[in-house]
Amino acid sequence: GHFFYAGRTLHDHQAYGLLSVENIITKSSNIGAAKIGIRLGDNRLYQYIRAFGFGERTLIPLPGESAGLVPAVSKWSKVSVAQIPMGQGIAVTPLQMVMAMSAIANHGVLMRPMLVDRLEEPDGRLAARYDPQPVRQLASREAIEEMVTALKTVVTPDGTAVKAHMDHYTVAGKTGTAQKVENGHYVQKFFSSFIGFFPADNPELCISVVMDEPKDEHYGGAVSAPVFKAIAERAANYLDLKPDIPADQ
Repeated sequence: GHFFYAGRTLHDHQAYGLLSVENIITKSSNIGAAKIGIRLGDNRLYQYIRAFGFGERTLIPLPGESAGLVPAVSKWSKVSVAQIPMGQGIAVTPLQMVMAMSAIANHGVLMRPMLVDRLEEPDGRLAARYDPQPVRQLASREAIEEMVTALKTVVTPDGTAVKAHMDHYTVAGKTGTAQKVENGHYVQKFFSSFIGFFPADNPELCISVVMDEPKDEHYGGAVSAPVFKAIAERAANYLDLKPDIPADQ
């Protein structure tokens, strides 16, 4: 449950012992994520962060979009390579997070976010249509498939978001519990989130639920996962999505 690195002690929610990479995602292990970052090294970690779209605007056609904050490697401290994989030391937007998770759902292809599919005249005639725009391939399909397999475990009884489990659809997703910064220091206030997509192997929807300073509990799996499930079930019913889990399971 404790990992000493570069003069700092990193903490996990509990002492997990030895974890596989899949287990690190299942349990949302800070120490496991930190060790993966260390194995990657500063430059490769930074390259993947930027490849997933963090640190730059998505170019969605709305004013005031933030690029977030991803410092250059030259500005990292010795412990940054371990802290950034845990979510500390950078700042990202909810839209960037959905864009990144949707890329995993989309076989590793990062797509430009779209607001509307088309514009119509009052009489119904088509005025303009907007086509999906791929940005880049993030990783091999094989690597992405392994990531989807790991993300499915997050909503199992062993994972951090069992409350996001759906009866008729396989969900792949990830919890988030990010500390807020005030006056340059992390404080005991949180952004709590769950982002997931379903059906996991043939996705139709990606939904993000983010709560700013939730009361009573602050873990994403406790406060955001149940809201994801409620939204997802109603959306699936409205869109008449075909279930991928047989009724007798």
